[in-house]
Amino acid sequence: MISSETTSPTAPWRDRTLCRLVEDVRALLPAAAVSFATLGQETRVTGWFSSDELRDALCSGSGPGPVEAALERGRPLLLPRVDAWQAAPLLLQGLGAALGEKRGRRAWHAYQSCSLIACPIRSDLDRTLGVLVIVSDDPAERLSSAHLRTVEVLASLAALALDRADLLEAEAGRAREEARLNRAAETLSASLELDEVYERVAQQAAAATGATRALLTRVNSRTGELRTEAHVDFSEGLADRLASIGWGNFGEVARTRRPLLRRADPALLAEAGIGSLLHAPIELGPRLYGVLSVAHPDPEFLDEHSLELLTKLARAAAAAIANAIDFGRERRIARALTLGFVPGPLPELPGYETGLLYSPAANEPTGGDVYGAWPVGDGTRMAVLVGDVAGKGVETAALSAMVRFFVEARSWDSLSPAAVLEQTNRMLLGRLPRDSFVTAFLGILSPDSLRYCNAGHLPPLRVRDGSAEPLDLHGLPLGVDEVRAYSESELALTAGDLVCAYTDGLVEARRDGEIYGQERLATLLTRQAATNTPAELVAAMHEDVADWGDGLADDAVALALRRAA
Repeated sequence: MISSETTSPTAPWRDRTLCRLVEDVRALLPAAAVSFATLGQETRVTGWFSSDELRDALCSGSGPGPVEAALERGRPLLLPRVDAWQAAPLLLQGLGAALGEKRGRRAWHAYQSCSLIACPIRSDLDRTLGVLVIVSDDPAERLSSAHLRTVEVLASLAALALDRADLLEAEAGRAREEARLNRAAETLSASLELDEVYERVAQQAAAATGATRALLTRVNSRTGELRTEAHVDFSEGLADRLASIGWGNFGEVARTRRPLLRRADPALLAEAGIGSLLHAPIELGPRLYGVLSVAHPDPEFLDEHSLELLTKLARAAAAAIANAIDFGRERRIARALTLGFVPGPLPELPGYETGLLYSPAANEPTGGDVYGAWPVGDGTRMAVLVGDVAGKGVETAALSAMVRFFVEARSWDSLSPAAVLEQTNRMLLGRLPRDSFVTAFLGILSPDSLRYCNAGHLPPLRVRDGSAEPLDLHGLPLGVDEVRAYSESELALTAGDLVCAYTDGLVEARRDGEIYGQERLATLLTRQAATNTPAELVAAMHEDVADWGDGLADDAVALALRRAA
């Protein structure tokens, strides 16, 4: 069927090229109408017409005409007068059938006395791209054999221009598809929640292919059953029905890892409105995460090109799903570490008020900072530990759990914090990664004193009578070198004395290149210690540092002890 096409600045490359060619033809030849009938799934006419009647005559789809005759001949057709052509009666009859008798007569009246040249447009590979049609309605300037060579040259130039336009259009189409796939991949990777990733995969599959429905299924490797993880416009019953009907297809895709295009049988089309189906494996290396399927009611809508798009999207989906699964696994490990190794609230310390802040970086369940408190000796004394393992993430959390275990284990038969840290240091040497070390402050708390050893940790602060003083430092961090002996100190505590140990996440918060620092922390403690409980005090520390630095980028621990009156 012949259809008239209009063009605009946003029209495809081919249409814009044809518009320029029309203007060139008008400049060279006496034309009342110029049209390019280009071939494809249907013949499309693009051109310029001096009157509506000539437009009707050339674009009406009136049956066998000059375009069809030029294509059949394989060479140019010259008509000094249209009505003198032997096929004129059929042309008149076709105009009446296509336009109606009255409108057809008007078109024929404008067309019948015109001269016409119709010339096939062929590429260098002898592929026929269409037909160039030129019409003149001027009796004094009829198209003749003298114009024929010019028209043939114009047709050759048109073939080159159309080939180039098709290449540009194809390249632009590939670029648009690539951009859509990139945006889809960004959308998929924007979440690490597995259920949300599944939903996004199904939505993007439908959008990328133009399908009306999408389904993401996963095969249970143990039971062999299909499980629907996400869908677009599928009821649960219809999803199950499709999986049941198409199990052979799902199984084939899962087994061979090859995408599949399937035309649905009439029963499925009538029952579910599904005419065509695509299936693509969601795979990454040896891992198969599922099968991605899309459907459309038109049996011809989804084709091999759609399958290629779906396959590319499935690869991006596999990466997003793998990231979400790995993140979920890491989060479960972190939670297990939290439950298994990181203590909860501090135990009651007789004769002391306590406050604890534990804030892992980025809201993770656990981090590299170490803390703890437990009874030692005859039960009248308590060990308190604050430390920091260099690094972040689950691996560092595991190291921090190991450090706390070593320290607690060695403190059962020793009331010397220096001896405990010496033994812990020897156990850590060779166990820590090369680039890792541990700072640790360990104290043995009695009813009226604190005996402590500080292995490279930030000095805790003792607050008394409105002033804050740092405690002693006794040696290198743990895991750095074989230290033969750490020293230790003892601090007498009177009623109201407060000791606060903390990690560097509190004092190294940054704003515009400036760090919060120990001096600000000491000022905060001295200003608020007298009016706040230790629990309120550590909360105030966290709030002040977070507000100053617009949040904390590192793990943070603070443990505050005040001797009761």
